Amino acid sequence: MSKSERIYSPLLTIGNNVNSRSGSNGNSSSKARVLFVIYDNGSYIHWFPLGPGYIAAVLRDAGYEVEVLCQDFHHFPDEFLTEFLDENKFDVVAVGVIAGYYQYKRLLGISEAINKSKQRPFYVIGGHGPSPEPEYFLKITGADVAVSGEGEYTMVELVDALVNNRDLKAVKGIAYLEHSFLEGDRLVVTPERELVQDLDTIPFPAYDLFPMTYYRLLRQPHCDATDFVIPLISSRGCTFKCTFCYRMDKGLRNRSTESVVEE
Repeated sequence: MSKSERIYSPLLTIGNNVNSRSGSNGNSSSKARVLFVIYDNGSYIHWFPLGPGYIAAVLRDAGYEVEVLCQDFHHFPDEFLTEFLDENKFDVVAVGVIAGYYQYKRLLGISEAINKSKQRPFYVIGGHGPSPEPEYFLKITGADVAVSGEGEYTMVELVDALVNNRDLKAVKGIAYLEHSFLEGDRLVVTPERELVQDLDTIPFPAYDLFPMTYYRLLRQPHCDATDFVIPLISSRGCTFKCTFCYRMDKGLRNRSTESVVEE
């Protein structure tokens, strides 16, 4: 399935794997099911979650089954997440947040709901909140792993390591707490993952897993009442060094004009 074909796939409310039980590379995705939880910030309309969209696309290309639970669209309470996990078996559940106070509180509620599940999956957190302070976020959420920086290929390697029972120390760009009877919890931080230099190699976000008829109602200045608005990433990074801006990565990486136009 091409990038453009995915954009026009059926738009579903709670994620659906359009490739059924196989990824685009033909591998059986029954080896792992991954659930992304999109948190609700209490707004009437929300921005499309580009980070989970990109990571979901890469995971699906690797042959894994990916689903999305959009709390933002449905305004589901956290109790619904616990029930959903109790009734549906997932191997990995992933949540990404920034470091704002409201997002921090939402992460605590979501974490409690995940940890209460009778079928608690392996719990992964990521985003600009956990990335610089993984130990703190691991302890307050009870998550198993924190992904630092760009998560596309880190998540693929992480899920692959879990499926094949490989040592997590071999996965770049993660942090986790190693439990020792004598020493207690010890933070393990693996080597930093290299940035993706050619952004055109990353598949388009898995739009078909998200309720795009909802996200396209986003309003921006100067748009007409009949316009549909969706954010799109044309580059990553920045050439400036503003003192008020938090940025983990140096430099600027651009997508090609052809890739942006195709998307």
